[in-house]
Amino acid sequence: MKIALVSDWYYPKTGGVATHIRDLALHLRSRGHEVMIVTNNHGVHDDKELDEKGVSIYRVSGLTVPLLSTNISPYASRELRNLLSRENPDIFHAHHAFTPLSLRGMAMAKEENFPTVLTTHSIFLAYDSPVWDIFNQAFPVLGWFIDRADRIIAVSNAAKAFISHFTQKQVAVIPNGVDSKKFHPNWNKERLREDLGIEEERIILCVSRLSYRKGIHVLLNAMKILTEEMDDIRLIILGEGEMFLLLRTQAKSLDLENRVSFMGYVPSQQLPKFYGMTDVFVLPSITAEAFGIVLLEAMASGKPVVATNVGGIPEVVESSNCGILVDPWDEYALAEAIFSLLEDESLRNELGRNGRKAIENRYSWDIIAEKIERVYQEIV
Repeated sequence: MKIALVSDWYYPKTGGVATHIRDLALHLRSRGHEVMIVTNNHGVHDDKELDEKGVSIYRVSGLTVPLLSTNISPYASRELRNLLSRENPDIFHAHHAFTPLSLRGMAMAKEENFPTVLTTHSIFLAYDSPVWDIFNQAFPVLGWFIDRADRIIAVSNAAKAFISHFTQKQVAVIPNGVDSKKFHPNWNKERLREDLGIEEERIILCVSRLSYRKGIHVLLNAMKILTEEMDDIRLIILGEGEMFLLLRTQAKSLDLENRVSFMGYVPSQQLPKFYGMTDVFVLPSITAEAFGIVLLEAMASGKPVVATNVGGIPEVVESSNCGILVDPWDEYALAEAIFSLLEDESLRNELGRNGRKAIENRYSWDIIAEKIERVYQEIV
């Protein structure tokens, strides 16, 4: 099949949607399909692996909103229509149900009788509240666009609950996946730390966009509590975002400059090494977390996780028995959970093994890509 994966959100905009699309493209390609990624013209992102595997990227021209990276050009629709006519894909697969390129493209694909699939990756505040039913009644155009999809996929039950406010169609839950060969537990932790010049005995890792909803500010407060009990720990934060300067200032005001390392954006090829040298992985989101692909990366690496009871996170952690859940905003509970894992190697190993087993049984991209492929086959 010839498959178009379409989204406003793709590299150089980082995040779970971009990671999902890239990995899906590579695994569909390995299964013999022809794949193209269609996104906004908001920057260049070289990807040798995609080039080598024959996955093409088409960037739709037009003005994009800088913060949201969404295409607001009135000419984008015409360009999309021309692209569909020229490429003639068997499947039009839009990603993210609430951005214009996906929605406009899906409507046009439907007009031209292309089979359409929509994957929703996000939730918003009070995602399961009936207030969103009222919103949809007041602004039904969003639901009209969503209903253009022949099939709808949600990455979690939380994401399914949210999009169900806008459509009466059935929504299938197919979770995010992870490359279980790329992320694995068979690393020499000491050698990795030596290569990176890290001497601390115990490492806490957080991989996240530096935005308010990710709760990194709460994690920094928890780190301050931990340093009062432990003097051999370091928090490594990978990612970039609008809160970088504020977070760095917070770390300085908490006297954590020598205990927290902000390492910015790390290419996906380098990520497994950071997971490999880690003792505990933390995802401290405070709201609107539909899933958290980084949880899967940590689990595949055999690492225990500490995460918040937000959105779709509990669906992953509880079903896998791979870590500890705490309430969002509770820096003391967060610190206590991290402390308990750092102090108990046996528990860390047990939870790490559980997480890896869950990846192999449910979340490996080999499994997830096959499930998505079946959805394509149903509608072609």
